[in-house]
Amino acid sequence: MCTNIQTSGMLIIFVRAIILFSVLLFSIRLMGKRQIGEMEPFELVITLVISELACIPMADRSIPITFGIVAILTMFLIHQLVLLLSKSTKMQQLINGKPVMVITQKGVDMTALKSLNMGVNDLLQAMRTAEYFSLEEICYGIMETNGQLTVVANKQVQQQQQTLPIALILEGKWNDEAVTKHNFDKSELVHLLSRRGVRVKDVVILAIDEGNRMTLQIKNRPITFENVEVAR
Repeated sequence: MCTNIQTSGMLIIFVRAIILFSVLLFSIRLMGKRQIGEMEPFELVITLVISELACIPMADRSIPITFGIVAILTMFLIHQLVLLLSKSTKMQQLINGKPVMVITQKGVDMTALKSLNMGVNDLLQAMRTAEYFSLEEICYGIMETNGQLTVVANKQVQQQQQTLPIALILEGKWNDEAVTKHNFDKSELVHLLSRRGVRVKDVVILAIDEGNRMTLQIKNRPITFENVEVAR
């Protein structure tokens, strides 16, 4: 008898799982086919909440399955309502935020980065994801509301042979791992900066590629690119 009860319970969970999966799939399909990385913040939140709402009644037989279905459909209706409200520019900015220009012709905009709770290293990672490896390749960079970086490229530089810049100083701090791995001498780099009247703590980014092309941006100054002589 105990075995029959267990079998019956497993069968009920099996059926509940199929029903909730079907409702969840139907709701997600109606919400659109965007990938996780392309979702707006509210869409990601709703997706996470829906998945949690489906899991609870799926495994807990004490919760009526209708509760789970109603909760999922409610989140779907909220999604549709937010989309409707987002047709207003002001509401769209309130719900999703707005694109922020993080790279200008002067270089990295630290104020914009800090407003997004990002650091220079995060920006470099977003650049690499967009298949740009040097700030010299970029005229403008805009961080979209879905977290992706949109770039206006410097076509002239893109057509030249580029090597990967190695970030040695980021936001006034040494990238010790990169300095050691690529055999740079800190004292020589400090001397390189001192000849320009620059202190390490004032550096937003210092990067040097394999061809000794230096990218240097100092706080409150435009970014510069130049060839330097640095022993390794």
